Amino acid sequence: MKTLFSFPFIVIGSLVCVLVAMHYQRIRLAKMLTLSIALSLYLMCTPLMMQLIFAVIGRYPPLSLQQIQQQHTAQAIIILGGGLYIGQEYAKQPRAGFASLARLHYGAYMAKATNLPIVLSGIEAQAMLKSLEELGLSALFLEDKSLDTHQNAQFSAQLLQSQGINNIVLVTDAWHMSRSVLAFKHFGFNVIPAPTEFPEGFFIKPQGLLKPTAMMFSANLRGLAEVLGHVKYRVRYWFD
Repeated sequence: MKTLFSFPFIVIGSLVCVLVAMHYQRIRLAKMLTLSIALSLYLMCTPLMMQLIFAVIGRYPPLSLQQIQQQHTAQAIIILGGGLYIGQEYAKQPRAGFASLARLHYGAYMAKATNLPIVLSGIEAQAMLKSLEELGLSALFLEDKSLDTHQNAQFSAQLLQSQGINNIVLVTDAWHMSRSVLAFKHFGFNVIPAPTEFPEGFFIKPQGLLKPTAMMFSANLRGLAEVLGHVKYRVRYWFD
């Protein structure tokens, strides 16, 4: 369902509407739709759209090293999985990949600064553990059954709260953090958000709000997907 309502499919649907409008000689409507598509594609390539999306889903600020070290109430660092990599260069042994890798690096950085134990959550947990061990660290718990953010929180609660662990530092990327906090709070955790991979961090110099780039288009696609996910979780937890 999320795919059908994603930006590329919306553009495809809009183009179909343009063709239908032209077929029925609704030229003015076709022009308006074409202009809207062009404007939307342009905005999707700009930091302005990034800011608008964050305004909708919410944005958590980065933690400084000092703030990390001062998290005296935290009992564990939970790092959420976000993909794995199986390559011949690793003899096809799974490793953290995609978003998992950045989250894992940041979680390891925090663990070394705080001496807090690490919990890995997601079906990628075993692969993430191998990458973590190559960084000289290990994990206290592995939750390797969850397939989405809701299950990350649900299964982590089943695993950790029986051990008296309720206060957590939650590590995921900036786009994903708002929905993740929503899920983990729903299952009774006290959450200290620790986001990483802020979209603007991939640029050497600050970008103008209306300066289009292909990289920002890719980032904003991720952001729009999170808008849909956020709405889904809000509705789900409201009914719960």
